[in-house]
Amino acid sequence: MPDIWLPYGRTEVCVRVPSENFKDEIKTAEMKSSENPRGEIERSIKNPIDSRGLSEIVKPGDKVALALNILDPSISNSIVSIVLSELAQAGLKSGDLTVIFPQDPFNLKTNEAMERIKDDLSPLGVNVVFHDGLSECVYVGETSSGIKIYVNKIFTDLKVKIIASSVEPNPYMLYSGDGYAVVPGLSNMETISQILMPILNIEDPLEALSGSIINDIAEVSHLAKVDFCVNIIRNLKGEVVKSFAGDMEKSYREAVRLADALYKVQVEKKADAVFASPGGLPFDANLFDSFKCLENSLRVVRRNGVFVLVAECFEGYGDPDFYRAISRFRDDPLSLEKSLKKRFSVGGFMAYRFIKASKKFDICMVSAIPDHYAKEKLGLKVFRTANEALNYALEETGKKSKVSFIPHGNLTIPIIGGQDAVHEKK
Repeated sequence: MPDIWLPYGRTEVCVRVPSENFKDEIKTAEMKSSENPRGEIERSIKNPIDSRGLSEIVKPGDKVALALNILDPSISNSIVSIVLSELAQAGLKSGDLTVIFPQDPFNLKTNEAMERIKDDLSPLGVNVVFHDGLSECVYVGETSSGIKIYVNKIFTDLKVKIIASSVEPNPYMLYSGDGYAVVPGLSNMETISQILMPILNIEDPLEALSGSIINDIAEVSHLAKVDFCVNIIRNLKGEVVKSFAGDMEKSYREAVRLADALYKVQVEKKADAVFASPGGLPFDANLFDSFKCLENSLRVVRRNGVFVLVAECFEGYGDPDFYRAISRFRDDPLSLEKSLKKRFSVGGFMAYRFIKASKKFDICMVSAIPDHYAKEKLGLKVFRTANEALNYALEETGKKSKVSFIPHGNLTIPIIGGQDAVHEKK
């Protein structure tokens, strides 16, 4: 009888599953971190892929923007320090660099993390700007599919534009990195809604990613006139594995190849029941963050099967728009869809996706979240132990049913049947 341990907050919970019911544990690859993370980042910046070096791109008197979409203080500090060193070779000073922190609408912890990083960067003498929903954005063009792109005015006004980002799974855009720091990171809600609304009713977002959306994100970097890009691959511990820098598309393509090897997992066929943990803290702090793992994890559950989300959620819902949408429209997704067309929010978008999924699967939770939040508002069954949830799943799906386990759902991309819908950008 295998014991499966799933991350839960700062600890783990154990599921003791009968051998005849155990199907598989869907785990990402293990990759060793670089022995010298700062040296690895510096190597990539000094040896860019199909691009001139930063010291050659900038000219005396230039003002430089660095969109920094990495919330690790050590990595962020290393990138800014190395960029400053490159700029100094061209005669620029620290005051010529403006670090702009994008706002990731799928990550509620960005503001707190950015404030900490800002304090760490202050001794370097760079300008620091936070992008948010109130930031002034300007129109930079339209993608081939007709999406109007608006980008932070400070970023567009500066002469040289650099993007630095970690490349990690995002259920609606495959990975962060590349144009993700610009859209949604430096854009407004009008642009974000045009990107996300077309996939509102698509059962598997990977289907959309193989089409226009991934091409739209690719076009963003050209419209925003990005000059240089740094893409960081990290392992599950958040440690730097490798860095790719240089030309926007080509450096990202190389990063995605490694990201695919790390995050994508081939799965032969779907299970009757699936237990998935977002990955413990910080991924399961609240329902909004935890539900991000549903999109990829539900791909491996058969229709009408049982899905068990193992997430502590000590912060409750997390996002007010998500809470309002669930509270008001749980039994009326059509009205929520109409509401999103009038006033779009990412929280409302994710609430709609959850409501639709709950009609196709039996979704329940192992959580410490109060019953009021889960049962009364979400209509979810909540179990206090994982083994209680397992007993329920086996009762609902049959004694001979097969159960899969996903320990890091927010960072795992299961691919069914050996067919990968998205390889790389066209």
